[in-house]
Amino acid sequence: MERRLKQTQFTKREILDIVNDDRYTPYDGGLHFPPSFSDRLVKEGKLGFINAAFPGGESMRYEFTDAHTLRWLYHGFAWREEYYEAYEPEENIVFFFHNIKSSTPPSMRSFVVDFNTNRVTVNEAQIGNDDYTPRDTSNRMSFMTLEGRAASGEPHEYTDDMVGQVIAWQLGGGYWLTHHYINTKFFLNEIGAGPDPFLTIAEPAQYVAIDKAKGLYLFSWREMAGPGIMGWDFMNLKQMRSCGMFYGINEADRFECYCFTRINGKFLSVEDRKLMCREGIFSAVNN
Repeated sequence: MERRLKQTQFTKREILDIVNDDRYTPYDGGLHFPPSFSDRLVKEGKLGFINAAFPGGESMRYEFTDAHTLRWLYHGFAWREEYYEAYEPEENIVFFFHNIKSSTPPSMRSFVVDFNTNRVTVNEAQIGNDDYTPRDTSNRMSFMTLEGRAASGEPHEYTDDMVGQVIAWQLGGGYWLTHHYINTKFFLNEIGAGPDPFLTIAEPAQYVAIDKAKGLYLFSWREMAGPGIMGWDFMNLKQMRSCGMFYGINEADRFECYCFTRINGKFLSVEDRKLMCREGIFSAVNN
């Protein structure tokens, strides 16, 4: 694949050194509109996540000490303490994530916990995708339920609902993203600030329906034309807002694991797209 950025291709040892470099915090990122932290998980105290799709049920157990400290049961026998961040982008829905310290290859977990239905989507990602290069991310999603609570509503599951849609998202600083959800495996990403998009790339993507009636979806992708980082975005397509995160080695060759939000999203029609091509993104989003 021809990549937009000729990134330094570090060895696996060098990747570990970058991830564990304590001179920088990975939780500060470049996108705007940071949301407020949520203390909902501290109030819950303890949570278990059960995956009934596995024989005997795959489980994850977590304890939340304070707004940024959690403990999780590693392989069922040892508790590990980690820094985490949690947000409540929708009522009774918590988006949280944590880096896994000293793991080889570097890895993290992120969650969408829906207390309205007691259903959970878990995203486990790592840096070092053997199909590409040591700096590229890979991820695996699992659909779980909260232990000891009855699940209701539709299950979290992969979906093709997004296919064929085009959405413009505001980033801040005068920049917009235009996402073309072209099929269930890829999306087309345009970034622009003036009359013409200055970057258009197709990248691997996955889509998960959380609550179709409320317009709640998850969107995961890998920036293969650039540094190979993973994006994971919880979207409300009725209110046109989102809360997500980036994970990986960024364009500055620094480790990042931070939350972002998008605002002022707008579905673009064919006529909007034609107007955008003639007069620029602002003509389309303000139309």
